Amino acid sequence: MENASKALIIAGAILLAILIIALGVFIFNQASDTANTDQLVSTKADAHNRTFQNYEGSGKKGSQVNSLIDEIRKNNQTCDADELITLEFTGVTGVTTITPTESNRQASAYSSAKAKIDTNEVYTISIEEFQDDGPYAGWITKIKVTKETAAP
Repeated sequence: MENASKALIIAGAILLAILIIALGVFIFNQASDTANTDQLVSTKADAHNRTFQNYEGSGKKGSQVNSLIDEIRKNNQTCDADELITLEFTGVTGVTTITPTESNRQASAYSSAKAKIDTNEVYTISIEEFQDDGPYAGWITKIKVTKETAAP
């Protein structure tokens, strides 16, 4: 009888140990899934931003600015509201800011801005703002184009 009670105690201890190990594995998997989700959000932001970061810098020709405007127009026409990019101009006569709204996501505002870009001028393109939080955290939300001087 004494051996049977010891066997039951040992069996209970083994079952309790298995339960604790299974709970530990479950918690570990939940934590790693959260880390993978954060990494996925960061990877998506990097992939999205790379298109626009290629244009960033000074000494950019007007044709490069026009290409950037086309990329932003394409992005703003096909993306969700949280993915839209505002385009701000400094020193460009006749255009200041294109803020994408439901009525201002079409080609007309961008075509008008492209017409104001002088291909003989030099521009600086800078990324000004990023999305702070949510599923689009880290995504570019504002790009600024500044006219420098006449090209040599």
